Amino acid sequence: MKTEDFEKLCIEFEEKEAELRALKGKEYATDDVLSAIYKISLFTGIPASKVCMVLLLKHIQGLSKAVSENNVKSWCWEANGVEGLKQRIADARNYLLLLAAYLEDSSIDK
Repeated sequence: MKTEDFEKLCIEFEEKEAELRALKGKEYATDDVLSAIYKISLFTGIPASKVCMVLLLKHIQGLSKAVSENNVKSWCWEANGVEGLKQRIADARNYLLLLAAYLEDSSIDK
């Protein structure tokens, strides 16, 4: 892939990731982007950092399965109401950002 094409792909993902964060963030209707993670942590007794990792690994596992099965036909954002590989990658990257937010939040002296 040429550098120019790669940059276009990066922009496509960055735009879609922002769209997904806005859309999915509304589901939780709070100012704290980590509130759902903290609620899951409280409910399960699992530390919030591990909750982030579990949610991230769900998407990584789906990507791993698709790659191991050479299932590139799902290289799309969504098809017939099912998220494609592009969305799984975007969701994984967003969960990495939530993990970064948690680590940043945790490192601040309170």
